[in-house]
Amino acid sequence: MDIAAWLRSLGLERYVDAFRENAIDSDILTGLTADDLKEIGVAAVGDRRRLLDAIAALRDDRGRQIPSPHPASPARTGERRPVTVLFADLSGYTALSRRLDPEELHILLDRFFERIDRIVLAYGGHVDKHIGDCVMAVFGAPIAHGNDAERAVRAALAIRETMPVLSRETGHEVEIHIGIAGGQVVAGRTGGENHGEYTMVGESVNLASRLTDAGGPGEILASDPVWQSLSERLDGAEAGRSEVRSSACAKRRTGRFRKPWSRPGMPSS
Repeated sequence: MDIAAWLRSLGLERYVDAFRENAIDSDILTGLTADDLKEIGVAAVGDRRRLLDAIAALRDDRGRQIPSPHPASPARTGERRPVTVLFADLSGYTALSRRLDPEELHILLDRFFERIDRIVLAYGGHVDKHIGDCVMAVFGAPIAHGNDAERAVRAALAIRETMPVLSRETGHEVEIHIGIAGGQVVAGRTGGENHGEYTMVGESVNLASRLTDAGGPGEILASDPVWQSLSERLDGAEAGRSEVRSSACAKRRTGRFRKPWSRPGMPSS
């Protein structure tokens, strides 16, 4: 496994040298603790949590490391693969930005991103990017689990459930709207020599973003393929169809799973 590429996929490339200097290979990586991360110089609590959650996601159901997320050398050619894309966006961000001091807004966003990133990583997803007040996450790349649509929906439910906690912590009412879409994307490293990132391109990304825009506070909108793949296990209500570019549609659903989720090592909602 290429540790440097793995750190870059998490947006934590600043620790590449620290991992290299401390001779951390793939065997050592899966056994690292919070104290180990402190000792090698990972001082920020948020970074340690992201690393610990990502390390946990590198283990399969028997606790062994699964294959490397992508090739050791960052290839410029993308890889086509099925994924589930999740966009989580703050509701009423414009009103918040007018009402709050910039420093207060910065603190709120920092806690918002920290909570969502932690949930995404806990369910085996990849935080692709932060866009303003929105998080884009992908389930199925660079690591696929075989049940990535379920992981994405569970993450969405967990994100929604944590908003009241965030509201109490910040002293401001915070709500979220979420869009989820599944399908084929091209995944790979993009960018120039001085800056690059592992990201996704495809209609599913656009659809998830548009579903987020169409959702109201507290709503989770899922594309029809995502819903159909989980319909036997998920209680929800249809609230009409949303046409996107006349070729894609989505059904608005909300609810929770009927049956317990039995995947070992993963949180349940």
